[in-house]
Amino acid sequence: MYAVSTTDPQQPPTRQKLVPSTEDTFGNSAPRHAAEDLAQAGIFDDGGVEEFIADFYGMRRSDVA
Repeated sequence: MYAVSTTDPQQPPTRQKLVPSTEDTFGNSAPRHAAEDLAQAGIFDDGGVEEFIADFYGMRRSDVA
């Protein structure tokens, strides 16, 4: 998403990339101090964690050239 603004109609408009604020991203959530803060029982079935980590690792490495 981009915002367009200009002060002189003869000049082409400038484009500024809109960046969400931390409030937009995180809302009123409490700060996390460790990965264990994110852990919740029952999120993954048996073997689901290993499958998720392998898939996540593959996605992160797929953009590396």
